[in-house]
Amino acid sequence: MGKPTINRERIIEMFVELARQNTPPRAELAASELSKARLEALGFECFYDDAGVKVGGNVGNLIAYKKGTVVDAPPIFFSAHFDTVEPTPGLEPIIDGDYIRSDGKTIVGADDKCGIAAIVEAMYVLEENNIETGDIQLLLTICEEIGLVGANHMNPSDIKAKYGFVLDSGPPIGSAIYQAPTQEVFDVYITGKPAHAGAAPEEGISAIRIAADAISKMKLGRIDAETTANVGIIQGGTATNIITENVYLKCEARSRDVTKLEKQRTHMIELFENAAADAGGKCEVNLRRAYDGYELAMDNPTLLIVEAATELAGLEFFLRVTGGGADANVFNKFGVPTTVLACGMQNIHTHDEFVLISDMIKSAELVVAIAQTAATYKS
Repeated sequence: MGKPTINRERIIEMFVELARQNTPPRAELAASELSKARLEALGFECFYDDAGVKVGGNVGNLIAYKKGTVVDAPPIFFSAHFDTVEPTPGLEPIIDGDYIRSDGKTIVGADDKCGIAAIVEAMYVLEENNIETGDIQLLLTICEEIGLVGANHMNPSDIKAKYGFVLDSGPPIGSAIYQAPTQEVFDVYITGKPAHAGAAPEEGISAIRIAADAISKMKLGRIDAETTANVGIIQGGTATNIITENVYLKCEARSRDVTKLEKQRTHMIELFENAAADAGGKCEVNLRRAYDGYELAMDNPTLLIVEAATELAGLEFFLRVTGGGADANVFNKFGVPTTVLACGMQNIHTHDEFVLISDMIKSAELVVAIAQTAATYKS
């Protein structure tokens, strides 16, 4: 098996066209249609699921399938997401040597459009070079940035693959994530008692003060190597001359160790409840599991395929853990062993975000190599 050539101009053009589409969560139709047209031209059978309807979006997850030529090869899937963390209306990507970036007023959408560009380019290369593969499925999702919502609304029965590979992490290319955290999110509603702040402050119970008291005692940020926590949103108050009656907070805790997660979450909630009780107020907490963590064994076929593929592609292979979630969390929960692969995105979720063209090319080479390797893999 050789190393086929990636079409540099085509992968750049694909990324730039994707980046020009304004696709915040629930508005991914333009980028999705662009990808669907190219995949159908390559012989993929494509359809949209009903996730878009379920989340109030303008399109569902794009699921594409192409039957392979190697009959006994395990079917595999590649995945990336269309949505970006914020809107990018009028974005015109700037190509500066090996860099593609925005003008600094928005993100450029490398997260995760560089993953999609690499996957689509790899599908071109497989077709043009008549490379023998097993069945290949593409799961291109919506609403990943707001809690893996698109993947969570996918029907597990629509996944026909045995092993999965999600392109949605930063370099170096050749690294694979084998362990990711579980995340819990909770809404906190604190109720105090309103009073005039100048005439009768003694009669009031400040919900802001309750929240502040709890947060001041809270362990936040980096708790340990596996665990983090954050209070991300605080809303409350109507005027400076009113003791605040209601405060809303949105918090999260995550850990690769579920026992540590439960301990951190309990610690935070108890502080809110105790502060409210001590002040004579009330506290209500609504807790939900955002996603489950996963850990792939070192001998999991998904990782073994990536390891062999990196050698084929001339890349260095190594394993990583992460503190963030990705659609792979959902696919692993569905029972399909899935890893997250590095692609070209850097400085994500900031206006300094960029992608290296050379990294996108390496990502596409790795996707090709994974398809080649999986075609000869014997479990």
